[in-house]
Amino acid sequence: MTKIDIATDGYCINKVIDKVKSKIGDKAAEQLKQTAVEVVQNCVHFYSTTFGFGDVGATGTGIVSQPHKGKIANATTGLIYGKVQSGKTNTTIATLALAQANHFRCFIVLTSDNTCLGEQTADRFAEQLKGGPRICNWKEWRNDPEDFATNQLLDYMKDTGVVLVSTKNKSHLDNLLKVLKYAKASSVPTLIFDDEADNASPNTNEAKQAKKGKEIVPDSAIFEKIGNIRKEVANHIYLQITATPQSLLLQNINHPCKPVFCAALPQPGDSYIGGNLFFSDNSKYCCTQVELEELDQLKKQGGKINPGNNWDIPPGLRLSLCCFFLGSIYKIESAKNSEAKYSFLAHLDHKRITHSTLEKVIRGFVVELDKALRGKLSATKREEAMKWLNQAYTELSETAKNLPSLDDLVIELEHELRNAIPKVIDASNPDKELKYSSGMNILIGGNRLGRGVTIEGLMITYYGRDAKQKTMDTVHQHARMFGYRQELLDVTRLFLPQHILEDFRAIHDADEGMRQAIGDDPNNINIQPVWVGSKLKPTRSNVLNPAEINAFTPGKAIFPPDPLWKASEIKEHTEDLTKLLEPYSDEDMLYEVDIDFLLQILSYMPSRPAGNYPWEDKRVQEVLKAMKNMAGIQQGRLNVRRGKETKGKGFRLTNRPAKDGSRTWTGTSGFTSPEWVNKAKQEYPNVPTLIVILEQGRKEDYWDNQPLYLPTLILPKNKFVFMFNYSEAAEELEDDIDL
Repeated sequence: MTKIDIATDGYCINKVIDKVKSKIGDKAAEQLKQTAVEVVQNCVHFYSTTFGFGDVGATGTGIVSQPHKGKIANATTGLIYGKVQSGKTNTTIATLALAQANHFRCFIVLTSDNTCLGEQTADRFAEQLKGGPRICNWKEWRNDPEDFATNQLLDYMKDTGVVLVSTKNKSHLDNLLKVLKYAKASSVPTLIFDDEADNASPNTNEAKQAKKGKEIVPDSAIFEKIGNIRKEVANHIYLQITATPQSLLLQNINHPCKPVFCAALPQPGDSYIGGNLFFSDNSKYCCTQVELEELDQLKKQGGKINPGNNWDIPPGLRLSLCCFFLGSIYKIESAKNSEAKYSFLAHLDHKRITHSTLEKVIRGFVVELDKALRGKLSATKREEAMKWLNQAYTELSETAKNLPSLDDLVIELEHELRNAIPKVIDASNPDKELKYSSGMNILIGGNRLGRGVTIEGLMITYYGRDAKQKTMDTVHQHARMFGYRQELLDVTRLFLPQHILEDFRAIHDADEGMRQAIGDDPNNINIQPVWVGSKLKPTRSNVLNPAEINAFTPGKAIFPPDPLWKASEIKEHTEDLTKLLEPYSDEDMLYEVDIDFLLQILSYMPSRPAGNYPWEDKRVQEVLKAMKNMAGIQQGRLNVRRGKETKGKGFRLTNRPAKDGSRTWTGTSGFTSPEWVNKAKQEYPNVPTLIVILEQGRKEDYWDNQPLYLPTLILPKNKFVFMFNYSEAAEELEDDIDL
């Protein structure tokens, strides 16, 4: 890319960086600025090559010299792809401030149609952008867009520039279009920031249009209105901002929502708390002492839990609250800021009746616990309360090594607990934005605490949102527990059932795979999605159901979580494999073999599908076929291990599915040693390696006295991603705004 000179300093951008240094540190602030430089460099380049040189850049005029007419111009859509709660808003603000120094003059910021998020975003822009453009939001112009535009914006449009913040609400976007017309925004270079761009912005009617035609089915409303805005400010760059770009990357090549360049791939700073912390094997920060029955009780009004019986609270919720109370007291006593806020988030579903039940249960428990600790109830009640707090103390002690004694914490808790009153944050709450108190805050909600909303001082998350159809990007966006809260790390916990944790893990792995697949060059989205479902046709995002989309992570070891092992199921397969694998006798050798031979071997090691695990026999075979036919990988490696210590008679693994009843194997290396997996990754990173082990299958190890072979497949670390659909069938999607 030919670089056009850009300004890298200016009053506004310097003020922004100075302001964030106190929050994220000097190093992270400088990285943030560098990200903004990379974004603006791309924006200036693509604007100039599309609309002509001289309007923007270090020596730009700030005036449109060659007005674009007609359809939305190609090569004007970019992507800022960050992790959930990783500081994308800071990146946007810094980018806007630097773009102003490079003579972009109209800045449009679109947020989700969520009042909490919209006002949170508008406030952050107004607070952090000092000495730059004129900043205003949809509430200021909604009564009279023409008067507001002509009297308050027109004078600034070609001068310092203007920032227009609006939610993606139909009427708000209509008013924004009027403001742009009356303020003559088309005369200046424009930068559009679409926050959570995969939410509402894409055309959700495309699947129907493909069947019935555009003359019968119109574009979805928000997509159409954003398109009208883009046509009005024709000379623009449209930056999509999201942590979950799956639906954007799956658009048609010539689609206006398809990003043609990645403006930046910002990496979160060292203090970021993300998926690796919660979803790694044996994480100390993830607690699965939440049973499915517990969630059912809370979600069913009139169920086993009676909100009037204040002491009747499910054990997982009780433990999570006690961890929050002790963790908060610990931080309150040790914090330098006496006004610091600490939050507990309960997110079970979107129904108000669930929120009401949960609020009554928690409120009753807080009242009773407070009275019990202060000796206002029986001695038995206080003893029981101390037992529960001791359980929480033991849990927190796993990571919080400097906890004061439990007795010391309880002394302070006796004075603070009565103020920990739960707040329901949903449509029934008249407050349009989150309001916190100093100290402990207990938040209960669903959609209004969903995508994009930052929970201040979030310490404990109690999560039970368990939709039948889990949309990959939506579930990932529920990860409010992510963010920059290093000072709370030692007392941070995520409480959820095991099966929801497994869903999060699968989604996290797929997301990491997508990030690797995008490539190392932020100026060029180097992603080659290879679909491995026989009925999949990746034409437009809404032909496929994102609830069932997943991806194999490049370089990852995968294995069947529920292999067949009974003698009646695999005896003949074992005999066939013993003959087939006989020539491969050197346990340390990674033999070069054809992909077709790997396919043949895998056909003798059948397994059952297990939930949202990526391994499924036919799917894995399709992956290998795609490597050969689409990615040009003709050969792989084979490593057969029969056990040196047993002189080739096989290994002795304990059959976990039979023993613990979970029916799934878990881990990162399958049935193999991590050293074997790492050897394959290091020596042959660009081809698949199949490691096969011989298991003795003894009865005392919970097998069926039948030897069997078990596979682990190490995927190549290439610049493509193998994506698939769990249902193996294309489905239509309705417009889904349930966050």
